[in-house]
Parts: sequence; C-alpha cells; structure tokens
Amino acid sequence: MLVPVHRAVSAVLHVMLVAFVTISSRVQHGVLRSKHWFAPIGALAAACALVGLYVATLGAPDRWMLRWMLRG
Repeated sequence: MLVPVHRAVSAVLHVMLVAFVTISSRVQHGVLRSKHWFAPIGALAAACALVGLYVATLGAPDRWMLRWMLRG
C-alpha cells in the first residue's frame, strides 16, 4: 500500500519541480531580455538606503538618545 502512495507523491513532486524550473527560467529570460532590467535594481538600492537610514537612527535608539541627552 505504501509503495503506490510513495510513487504517486514522487511523481507529483517531480512534476512540480519541472514546472517550477520551467517557469523560473522563463521569468529570468524575460527579465534579462527586457530593456528595463535596471528599474528593480534602483528600487532595491532605494530600499537598502531606507533600511540603512532606519538602522542608523530609529533602529538604534541608544545612539541618538544618548547624543540628545549629552547635547542638552
């Protein structure tokens, strides 16, 4: 009883893997052929800058609160 179930699950997983690889390769091919591939890179750079700003200020409150307390 377990052997047919194992084979069925294995077949389904194999089909899912092939489908995922096919879809991801088509998406990569479309992105690389696009002339606007730099737009996601710019968005990623802006997001990294915002995260860096957050970490430098709000993410580390001990730094800016200590500066504020020492300045006052």
